[in-house]
Amino acid sequence: MGVTMSKVHEYELLSAQYPAELSQAVNARLAEGWSLCGSPFASAGEVFQAMVRTMPDDKRLRRASADANPD
Repeated sequence: MGVTMSKVHEYELLSAQYPAELSQAVNARLAEGWSLCGSPFASAGEVFQAMVRTMPDDKRLRRASADANPD
């Protein structure tokens, strides 16, 4: 399931020197409601993983005019 950028509330790029450290950081963010964004990658001796936290859709119930002014 992909993440739609219009719904992204926060973006974070996690980094660690070792894959096991990155796994711990990623698992902690997943438990907090973050989602993976893309694949992990390595550069300059570190490993990275992008993460995003999304906002719920802004779908609100609207009252019908009869409900708005009950007698």
